[in-house]
Amino acid sequence: MRKLTDYLEKIQLSLGTLFLVVFVITTLLQVGTRYSGISATWTEEVSVNAFIWSMLLGAAVMAKRKQHFSFNLLNGQLSTQKKPILIILQDLIIIVFCTFCFVYSSEITNTFWNSRWVTIPSLKQGYVWLILPITFISITIYLIEDLIKQVIALKTGVLLTDDISGEK
Repeated sequence: MRKLTDYLEKIQLSLGTLFLVVFVITTLLQVGTRYSGISATWTEEVSVNAFIWSMLLGAAVMAKRKQHFSFNLLNGQLSTQKKPILIILQDLIIIVFCTFCFVYSSEITNTFWNSRWVTIPSLKQGYVWLILPITFISITIYLIEDLIKQVIALKTGVLLTDDISGEK
């Protein structure tokens, strides 16, 4: 499972970077065309949608790296043996939330699939909305991986080292 999530993370980081570059380029193009008196109305829609994709792909990666929602106040109060229980509880809460969000965002994506962009009518809005179910399913996959690790740590009594901070 680790290879799958590492590969998924690399894809999401690469795509997120690409969309961030598209956002910056189209924003600069928009500013430049305004000063030159040329109307490039499509740049606003492209830049906003590229930013949305970049942000949500990054949010999924942050979930994998454990830089998302957590009960930090409780974390400091628990013994090191009980911390996996808190992490399991956190993971389960977010997995349930992401499951509901995945279901409903899939419905929204399906509903708006054939809607067209205002400035570029040949493009469908469904592609914009598609990032929502992608984000929620990938966060769920990342948290299931962590959930498995935490259950093993709880059963074996071996504490896991946090991949980012190196702390136990």
